[in-house]
Amino acid sequence: MKTEFRIVEEDKSRRFAFRPLEIGDADLLHTWMHQKHIAPFWKLDVSKEKLTEWVENSLKAEHKDCYIGTCNGEPVTYVIAYDIRKDPIREYYDHQEKDLGMHLLIGPRPLLNKADGLGLIRAMIYFLFDTYDAHRIIGEPDRRNRIILPILKQIGGEVLGHIDLPWKEATLIQGEKAAFEKSLADHQVLVEPMQRMTSKAGGILS
Repeated sequence: MKTEFRIVEEDKSRRFAFRPLEIGDADLLHTWMHQKHIAPFWKLDVSKEKLTEWVENSLKAEHKDCYIGTCNGEPVTYVIAYDIRKDPIREYYDHQEKDLGMHLLIGPRPLLNKADGLGLIRAMIYFLFDTYDAHRIIGEPDRRNRIILPILKQIGGEVLGHIDLPWKEATLIQGEKAAFEKSLADHQVLVEPMQRMTSKAGGILS
């Protein structure tokens, strides 16, 4: 069960796939969470036992869905889609029906650059809009994140402001579906669907 598509931009053609998180991914996430570009933001650089427990709790949660993303067959991203109506972030802005919350990370450190990061984040956003009946996606990355924020703006994201959450100082950013689709057209990015999940994906917004 996965969603798979190809993104063609300029001279690059890459195959992306997203599948639901599994308990067996705990080892992979444990490795990623201990990397220097991830640990300060996610604060999950804990023991393997605690990380496995966190994965188990994530799989049981009813208000969020978690996915592992691959590029040309290699695991590269982790993305969480969540129902803002059941999350504290709803208190920090004027939320609307069909708003989808998002957390994301790029695992391998060599891919955390503006060129590769653009392609990976673009793929994650495309996957979320394709999977969920969302009008816009809301993110709240750490203000210190100097790579993710510029990329989100480049693909149609709009900063709503800065917010102080109990666990971090964040930048609140929204991405409307129409703005994202326009960014694809403006940059002549072609998405070729290959396979789509047949499960009841998107249920967290129903």
